[in-house]
Parts: sequence; C-alpha cells; structure tokens
Amino acid sequence: PAARPAAPAASAPPSAPAVTAPAAPAPAPERHMVAPEDDMPEDDDPDLDESALSGHELIVRELGATVVEEFSNE
Repeated sequence: PAARPAAPAASAPPSAPAVTAPAAPAPAPERHMVAPEDDMPEDDDPDLDESALSGHELIVRELGATVVEEFSNE
C-alpha cells in the first residue's frame, strides 16, 4: 500500500493578547466642608482686591467704553 503523507501537525491557535479590565478610577479626594462664616479672606490676603468694579465703571475701565446716552429707570 502507498504511504500516506503525514498530516500537518496540529498547531495551537495564535494566542490573543490577554484582555484586562480597565483600572478603576482613582477615588476623588475627600472634600472638606467649610461654613460660610469661616470662608472669609484675611485682611492681608494679596489676592483680595477691594477696588472691585461692576457695571458701568467696569465696562469703561476694561473696554474703554464711552457712555453715549444714559436712561433712568424709575
């Protein structure tokens, strides 16, 4: 009888890279609650700006605006 050619050796399927679960997000830092009366700036705070402007004065200073006409709402 004729010899049969040897069957190719069964090879292991290519291994897929291991899928890992995504790492859990780091826990948020603990928030400390501060009472509003304790959240006052110190008198010597360099970031404390007491020359804060609002409304008309702020627009004039920051944008160089000129008042054309002013209305009085009564």
